[in-house]
Formats: sequence, structure tokens, C-alpha cells
Amino acid sequence: MENSNLMPLIMMLLLPPLTLLANPTPPQWNLYPSYYRHLHRMPKSLSEQIFFKANTTEKVVALTFDDGPLGKTAKLLRFLHTHHTPATFFLLAPQLSAAKARRYDDPLFEVGLHGYHHYDFRKLSPSKVAWELDHALRLFHKYNLHPRYFRPPYGMVSPTLLHALTQRHLDTILWSIDSQDWNRYRGQKYLHNILTTLTPGSVILMHDQSESLITLGKLLEGIRAKGYRIVPLSTLVSMGSLIP
Repeated sequence: MENSNLMPLIMMLLLPPLTLLANPTPPQWNLYPSYYRHLHRMPKSLSEQIFFKANTTEKVVALTFDDGPLGKTAKLLRFLHTHHTPATFFLLAPQLSAAKARRYDDPLFEVGLHGYHHYDFRKLSPSKVAWELDHALRLFHKYNLHPRYFRPPYGMVSPTLLHALTQRHLDTILWSIDSQDWNRYRGQKYLHNILTTLTPGSVILMHDQSESLITLGKLLEGIRAKGYRIVPLSTLVSMGSLIP
């Protein structure tokens, strides 16, 4: 996701309309309401190919950050390293450089592919899907990054995209907790939205540039105060996925 000022409008345009109830999704899914409805109606043949959250009762969660590297990313990486916190970063390939790629060379960090452009892949032809993935992977490999995971922009998938990802040995990753930082959730609203909806195996969606490090520090403290461990995304993936 990107262009946070436009995201609420974009989500309404991309997805079917839905009355915004206070808590329309089951407690184990903290998703934008119309997005949850979209996922819930997805054919099982597609949803079974996607990782949403771990199938576990263990109190473990994963932090994921989209749209980097951006201006605040270097400080974010240093902060997470200092606080011994694993995280996964879904990167847009053209924003990489050799120096920026080296910043992810840390045992705590995993990198995934977010695309070459920030496109809704449902709207792309098969040849364009292939072009986007192959050009992005070429840049990743140029900088010695070898992603195992792909997160589609806006969380939108298609049979064409999933087939192309399987051909390239990339697992599709979505999320079970939407921080809504793209929707201008900040400070206490941001913290409450995440901390009150933690469940075992949660994958938390965030963005590199959206929240202050002070608030992020409070989030880490809050997660751990609830008895949860923050683990690499790969740890959760190994447990299998639950489906909305």
C-alpha cells in the first residue's frame, strides 16, 4: 500500500460496498470491513494458496512492513535491531539500491517482494503480471536479495497472479491484523486497534513510514506485556494458515 492520504478512497473503490459496523469481523480477524467481506467470498481454491495467519494456539505474532525502502526505513531498521525484534519487509524493487539492500542484512529481518509498481494485479494481463514479477526479481537478485514471499499491493490477488507466483516459487502473504496506519490511525488509536485484537498467529500489516518510533516502541511493549512473542514471519508460515 502507498499514498496513505488516498487509501480510504482507494479501498472503497476497489472493494464492494459494506455498511461499516463497529466490529463486523470475527475476533480473530482485524481487517478493514469491506476487505474482510472480499476475502470471505474468495473461492477456496484461491484462499488455500495464501497465508493469512498461523494455525496455532501459541502466543506468537509477526510484524510486517510494506512499501519500503522509504525515507524512514533506515531508522526503523536500527530501532528494531536495537530492540531485538524480528520483522519482514515487503519491498518495491525500484526503490532499492545496493546500500539500501545491505541494511536488511540482519538475522532479524526477512525481505519479501511487494512488486515493481504498486499495481492492483487483478487488472493486469498475464504478460504484464509476468513482467512485473520478473523485473522486480531481477532487481532483488542484483542486490543479493532472494525473497521467498510476495505480498500483493492492496492485498488483491487473481488466479493469474497466484499461478505466476507458484511458477516463481513465491508464497503469497496477506495479514490478519490491519494496523490501518494507511487510514491515518496514529498514537493511541493505532495502538488500541492492534493490541486489543491480538490472537495467536497474527500477522500485523504496517508501513515503513506511517508511525513514530515512540509509538512503535509502545506497541512492542504492549505485545510483550500481553504474553506474546514476536517471531519471524517464516516461523508462522511453517505452522500452516488459517483462512478468513
